[in-house]
Amino acid sequence: MRFDAVFFDSGGTLYGRGGDGDPTPAQVEAGRVRRVEAALNGFDVEVAYDLLERRLRVCEEECKERLGAAYNFYRLMTVLCEDLELDLGPEEAACLADAYAGPRYASWLFPGTLDVIRRFSERGIYLGVIANTVWPGFCMDRAFAGVGLLPYFKTRVYSGDLGVAKPDARIFHLAEAISGLKGKRILFVGNNLKADIQGASGVGWATAFRKNGGRSGEGLADFEFEETTELPGIVLGDD
Repeated sequence: MRFDAVFFDSGGTLYGRGGDGDPTPAQVEAGRVRRVEAALNGFDVEVAYDLLERRLRVCEEECKERLGAAYNFYRLMTVLCEDLELDLGPEEAACLADAYAGPRYASWLFPGTLDVIRRFSERGIYLGVIANTVWPGFCMDRAFAGVGLLPYFKTRVYSGDLGVAKPDARIFHLAEAISGLKGKRILFVGNNLKADIQGASGVGWATAFRKNGGRSGEGLADFEFEETTELPGIVLGDD
């Protein structure tokens, strides 16, 4: 094997645009206010949809500006509850964040993803995720569980939880420290040249660039691929 460990980016690397009759990512995002409204109703709290949508938009912009890389949906929902003067605590805010995030579907995974991840795991390769995301970690973990990937990813590092985002070297070093992989052969797989490829290269990791839509890796990555099914050849080599 060429590598002891493989870390993945999430959206655009593991997940694509969806298919197979399930709602698309855009459709799921479009329903987020309705889901929050329904969750509030479950707590016997009624907020008019128009007001909820308007205040959410304002709170989103304010939180993004104030929190930067530390912005995530849980912190957003906490601020929203304060903004609307709702008598709800962190427990309910976490439920609202999960409703706001919504589902991710297995059909959104690039073809062959689950089989390739399972194959790597069976070969003893350490697997993890480092994602720039506004989803709280508990939402990301729930989504990975839903599509069958969670058991394989031993280390999961999410920017919104930490307030540190790729390409900052600290997020890669943290993943390395948590996983105990310092000095091991690590490959990072991503689809963003700056955040993923330059970030991981900057800490000495090897990189594989997903050429979504045939984009060029501009010679920045050690490997390039278009289909997930190409990854075993990169990771396992001739082994």
